Amino acid sequence: LKGCSNRRGRSTLRVAPGAQKHRPAPTLHAQAMPAMTPPRLQAIEDGLPSVKVTPPTRAMTPEEKASEVMCGCDGVSTDRSACPYVYDLEFQLSQSYHWSGIFCKDLFFFICNWHPFLGMFFSHPRHPWAKWERFLTFVVSCSLTMLPSALLVQWGEHSGHHLLPNIAILFIITLPVMFIEIGLYWLAVGDVFCQGTMLNCCSTCVRCLKAWCFCTAMVFSFTVLSISFLMLGDAEPRKLVYPFVVSRIQSYLLWFPLFILMPCIGFAHNWIRERRVLERKAPPAPGVAAVVPPVGEVVRAVPVP
Repeated sequence: LKGCSNRRGRSTLRVAPGAQKHRPAPTLHAQAMPAMTPPRLQAIEDGLPSVKVTPPTRAMTPEEKASEVMCGCDGVSTDRSACPYVYDLEFQLSQSYHWSGIFCKDLFFFICNWHPFLGMFFSHPRHPWAKWERFLTFVVSCSLTMLPSALLVQWGEHSGHHLLPNIAILFIITLPVMFIEIGLYWLAVGDVFCQGTMLNCCSTCVRCLKAWCFCTAMVFSFTVLSISFLMLGDAEPRKLVYPFVVSRIQSYLLWFPLFILMPCIGFAHNWIRERRVLERKAPPAPGVAAVVPPVGEVVRAVPVP
């Protein structure tokens, strides 16, 4: 080390070339200093509110998916914020059909979650189509049923047909209202397709759009309900009961063959399709080795000698 002075007359030390730089040994005070605590942990220790951390997301295992087959409340808390697969659970509840691997059990679970009337009481606690949203959908569908019912009653008063044919109620009232219910369902579960993905920021916008649409539908429903009673004129309001009740019964009974037996949208078709996909992805059983065939042949499994 060589001493020298700068222009201001202050003495400085200059390291000679080739000399090794040695770090000073830590003092006792420095050794006694505690390690720095992360801000989140320090906030927890001090009892201060901390930032909410999104739980890690992963897909459900087949065992976890089978254990989620439950109806109604079933004594399970709906607070599943710490569940690592909660996003995948809500996503699967909105479109999956194969859960336990037992056809009858999965069919019963499907009816409890997807039926527009039974779902208000027996749907899964974490289903994205919440029970209060199902109730609002029920109110909207009942209100929209009243207007065509009033039109049919008024037509029956002028034409002399006091007993309306059920086929007319089916095509004029039941089927259009069923399409509206399906649209409200996909609107209610739209935010599920954004959670846990790169479009997670869009889920808030979808929820706001959903709330606005439901509020608009409620206002429109009460308006339609008022117009329906005004259109009756001199007809008795009790005459609305027959087309209204027939339409609701037709809608709830017609749901079973449409959403269970129909191809592409029915439960049976999609349950078999998902089961085949799972069987193709399943690993071979112990003692069985997969043989890789030439291109164009089907993969087969043979016992290990």
